[in-house]
Amino acid sequence: MVSFKKMSSVLTSRLANRRFAFALVTLAVCAAKGVHLHNHRSSVAPKRMILFFFSFFTQDVLLLLFIRLLLSHWTPSFPGKLRFCITALASFLIAYNAALGLVSVSFYLVAGSEIRWRNIGFIADPSARAIMMSGLTAFLGVLALCLCLSGVLQSACYGLFGWGGDIVNFPFTFIWRKLGFFASGRKSYDQLPQRDSLPQWNEGSESGSIHDDSEDEYKGKTRSPTSPRRSSSFPTGGTSSTRSKFMRFLRFLPYPIVTILLTALFTLTLLRPKDPSLIFLSWTTGLLPFIDFSSTSSFLDDLPSVFGKGVQHSWDDLTALTNPAPLDWLPKGTPIAPADAPSGFGDWYSNQPRYSAKNDPLKISNLEDPLRESLRGKLQDINVRHVVMFFLESTRNDVFPIKKDGLIWNRFADTFPDKKLPKEVQDKLASLTPTANFLTGDYEDGFEHADKPKRGGIHFTNAHTAGTYTLKSITASICGISPLVADFNLEHSHHLYQPCLPQIFNAMNIAETKDAEKTKKDKWNSYFFQAATLDYDNQMNLMAAMGFPTNHTIGREYLRSDLAKHGPVTLPNINEFAFEEDPLEDYITDIFEDAVKDNSRVFLTHLTSTSHHRFHMPKTEPYTPLAKGLDMMSRYVNTIGYDDKWIRKVLNVLEKQGIANETLVIFQGDHGTSLPENDYASPYYNPNIGVDHVPMILSHPQLPPFNVDEAVHSTQILPTILDMLLESGSLSETSRKAATDLISNYEGQSLLRPLNTKNNSTGQGQWQFTVTNPGRAMLTVRDARYPDRHLVVPVIENVDWRLTDLSKDPLEHDSVQSLDFTAFIHGVDEKYGREMAEWAEEGAFVTRWFVKENSRRWRFEL
Repeated sequence: MVSFKKMSSVLTSRLANRRFAFALVTLAVCAAKGVHLHNHRSSVAPKRMILFFFSFFTQDVLLLLFIRLLLSHWTPSFPGKLRFCITALASFLIAYNAALGLVSVSFYLVAGSEIRWRNIGFIADPSARAIMMSGLTAFLGVLALCLCLSGVLQSACYGLFGWGGDIVNFPFTFIWRKLGFFASGRKSYDQLPQRDSLPQWNEGSESGSIHDDSEDEYKGKTRSPTSPRRSSSFPTGGTSSTRSKFMRFLRFLPYPIVTILLTALFTLTLLRPKDPSLIFLSWTTGLLPFIDFSSTSSFLDDLPSVFGKGVQHSWDDLTALTNPAPLDWLPKGTPIAPADAPSGFGDWYSNQPRYSAKNDPLKISNLEDPLRESLRGKLQDINVRHVVMFFLESTRNDVFPIKKDGLIWNRFADTFPDKKLPKEVQDKLASLTPTANFLTGDYEDGFEHADKPKRGGIHFTNAHTAGTYTLKSITASICGISPLVADFNLEHSHHLYQPCLPQIFNAMNIAETKDAEKTKKDKWNSYFFQAATLDYDNQMNLMAAMGFPTNHTIGREYLRSDLAKHGPVTLPNINEFAFEEDPLEDYITDIFEDAVKDNSRVFLTHLTSTSHHRFHMPKTEPYTPLAKGLDMMSRYVNTIGYDDKWIRKVLNVLEKQGIANETLVIFQGDHGTSLPENDYASPYYNPNIGVDHVPMILSHPQLPPFNVDEAVHSTQILPTILDMLLESGSLSETSRKAATDLISNYEGQSLLRPLNTKNNSTGQGQWQFTVTNPGRAMLTVRDARYPDRHLVVPVIENVDWRLTDLSKDPLEHDSVQSLDFTAFIHGVDEKYGREMAEWAEEGAFVTRWFVKENSRRWRFEL
């Protein structure tokens, strides 16, 4: 019992003291700076990174020196109340910086990007807290590691910065003593060195840990800098003069060394160029939240001209907003809209300026061009009564279908000693995505296929999403508009500047009600189904704003409630948001049964959720490890297999109801994941091509199956649906008039026709923008004339400019990056040549105009 108490006392003395706390904050600050540098390692040229590397730690060193002075040098030297304030300040700085450092490192390990503190208010959303809890394991692991290392390194850290603290403190002590600052009853300690400044490994094992935190060590210790130190580690009697001098030399030696190092550090910092990239890398973790909050406004207004190419400032006074042209098929008087949602046609009644394609300098139309050659003479025989839009959560283009010897296959193979996948893994991958083969008609996947059935339709192999935040991606496709350049879902509370598909179909319903017989017949009903929560980030409000009736919108909350038509779902959640999709099958069957019975029409939108991070399979589904390591990627690919089977179930519902041949089904990834490229699972602040490039299929059994390799965009889906309804003769005369009036006023071209990649009169390219998750910081940009050029344009400060030539660097491992625009353009010039540098400048200024115009269209204050 005695030994246990003694052990507990020793352990407590080792952990509950200032040395331990200081070591913890030192490790947290240094680890967070390491994450900061690693995240922006490509923002600075390698030579500069090496040359000025140590200067990036100047603020961290100053912070730690200040905390060290507060802990030991200054605390005992002030009167009671002032000493309490200093102790409180030291405690606050330790807690604040340690907490921020640990959270920063944990977040980076989970998300693959730095935390953006201006988004911290998002955790007020109850559903968002589940996301934060998903990183709890990483946080606890980082905390445990830092605590263990702090226990081991506490003496080293405290002693090392003690030497620096003595040096920094010496002039202050000298001045304060001369000014008589200290009370006469308290002895000053201007001498060098002081007891606490020596590393603890040179002191007694017990006295050092316990007594170095008391102020008694500072009392009555007036001695010369060279006086021998009384400690159990050094002999005090019978020692030769030579040995005594040698020991004094060893005690004094750290001071000139530390002085030289600090001088070199500060000199290097002063000589460092005032480059924004270098400055940003230098911020200590405790200041990053303030830097982040101060850089929320767009800085593109001050974009400097380098080569003078592109639109520059010539578009500054241009806008696509004007008074809307009248639509004579709209009811006169009151706006048409569901009672619980804003109307998509409100602008025609309020006489406010709205989007006009004729005034949009970026608008390029192809509606006057003939259909694609494979479609000519075939669409008039197709019947489209129903439209189903599938959003495939986190689905990359190269997993729909998955390919042998593709990037993912090779990443898995590299984890095995012989660089070859075991047979069971090969068999799993070969049978993973048969439905994707069926829908895309793509059987050139390297696997053997006994049969090659094809549903029919157009497979777009080079499609990009308009937003890598799911709710922005959905908005872009259903409404045919560019998402709002703002963090998270603010679309629901701002001006949806074009009618969305549910609102268009509802407008057709109202226009048709002049014929009493069509009360139910041919009436469109819009539905939105998902197994995930609708409470996350105001999604329910967004669905209502887009025109989905509340009683036609189903999510996790309804499915778990006692009001659920088919009984409450009791399945466990497979991720923070959802359970598997299977319970939705009954509800999908119901709406199509009703449609067949009433001779009505269905527009169904469905978002899958099983393939959402953290990629867990339902308990009833088998899981196959696909690699040694790469567990996250292995789980992801398994969930893609589950989604593939789920899609087949929905297609079977259409077959059973006898409506497969009259249903147009659109499949689109909401965004991808860049796990194969950079091991990042989240799209948050991750503008990688693996996140942007998604599958897109326009599927109908009566369409010929073929591929389109052009650069297409998800904002083009809505005009394509209207074009399909028009070309197939699937609309009545009144609805046809409505679709004809609306289709030409959307930003996107029709995918049924060859895309025009430039404006023939102005030469302006067809620019496509992707709003990067969460929305405010950056956009990825491409030009259909040069689809292999992947440009990242920051909207706020402290975000990298980046350009990749995907034809040479498909994984984006060797991009040109910089935080400074001028340096970025010159970097592009050096790596890729003048022509591409001028193109990048053109893209930057086009994006500059687009960001300002985007806020005007959404009536959002930048």
